[in-house]
Amino acid sequence: MRTSSRYATFVVALVVVAMGAAIFAARLAGQDDRWRITHADYGYGNRRTDVTDILQDLIARGGVNGRVAVNNQTMGGDPAVGADKSLRIIARNDQNGEQEFDYREGGFVDVNMFAVRRDDRDDRDRDDRREDRDGYRGRDRGDFSVIMGFYGVQGRTVNVTDLLQGMVRHGGLEIRVNNGSLGGDPAPGADKVLIVIYQFKGSEQATAVREGNVLSIP
Repeated sequence: MRTSSRYATFVVALVVVAMGAAIFAARLAGQDDRWRITHADYGYGNRRTDVTDILQDLIARGGVNGRVAVNNQTMGGDPAVGADKSLRIIARNDQNGEQEFDYREGGFVDVNMFAVRRDDRDDRDRDDRREDRDGYRGRDRGDFSVIMGFYGVQGRTVNVTDLLQGMVRHGGLEIRVNNGSLGGDPAPGADKVLIVIYQFKGSEQATAVREGNVLSIP
């Protein structure tokens, strides 16, 4: 009888241990398994540009329809004219594992794969940003609307979305890209770029214009 009691106690202990292991595994599975970007560059061979800040900014805002296009416009320019370029992302997960992700020019990055802290400069909630993307918020933009805009250089950019939206006139946007027109200098001494993602006649597009030049859409 005593042997049976000990056996029953042993079985109960095994069940408890198994349940604890299952709960622990479930908690691990429930953790954020997305990757956190530590570095990103765009180009070909040794002609590559650091695009970490630009990419993190685009992903933090949800991209366009949940994706970020890999092209010269969204990546801030063409570092290797005539070459088939790629976007290289180095990221870490919660277990401190590191992995490299590569995307060819013309491809798309799924923003749900990566976890990026939302830009502290943009404290609007998701609904507000959705209204901006769809061209609402009381402005009649017709066939054209600004989805988002960034001005600066890698590591030092500012969100100029609201500023650009306020400049839309007669279904388009024309602006000289400089510190005066874009509200200040986010990177003194550096050659900056204005990146604009916009919607025109139902098609979402992007363009990049260097400081000193004129942006004209469409």
